[in-house]
Amino acid sequence: MPAFRQVGEKQLPQEVVFMAWSPKRDLIALANRAGEVLLHRLANFQRVWSLPPNENTGKEVTALAWRPDGKILAFGLTDTKRIILCDVEKPESLHSFSVDSSITYMHWMEVTEESSVLTSFYNAEDESNLLLPKLPALPKNYINPNHTFCIFSEEKSDEIMKLLGDVRLNALVLGGSCGFIEIYAYGMFKIATVTGVRSIPFLI
Repeated sequence: MPAFRQVGEKQLPQEVVFMAWSPKRDLIALANRAGEVLLHRLANFQRVWSLPPNENTGKEVTALAWRPDGKILAFGLTDTKRIILCDVEKPESLHSFSVDSSITYMHWMEVTEESSVLTSFYNAEDESNLLLPKLPALPKNYINPNHTFCIFSEEKSDEIMKLLGDVRLNALVLGGSCGFIEIYAYGMFKIATVTGVRSIPFLI
């Protein structure tokens, strides 16, 4: 078996606390001690963008995870207890939500027939059109009867499609040190919560 060898080295001004390699592209996401999230190309370590900490997001990044198609980066912040979904193309938040406890683990998985415990749900999606009538399409700009908020608008359609992604079903799995696991379909819709999970120490 060939030995590993170092092929490059890069000095950074801030200590890196988390990093995650894109599953699809030659990109690596970094979070540093100052709370900044950065995206670099691996070939020449050119910076693509950086997202500095702010009051709306937070300053203490505790986890990073890529969506399986490599188009969305998620990161968790412990000081504000928020999860941010960020566009790979530019440093902006596409979606964010709050959690009850600090997140210490994130994994974004694509749900497939072969590897998922959600296989029955996966198969049931195709059968729904046999049992239920087809839903009518929403108009391009639909406002609820109370006129309090816009459910779907043409201006937001591209953003919604970007958040849903090209894969059929994906799930963002979050874990916290207080012993809980939460699963979010497409990184947005909570579908499961498990509490009372005991951590298992690693044996070396």
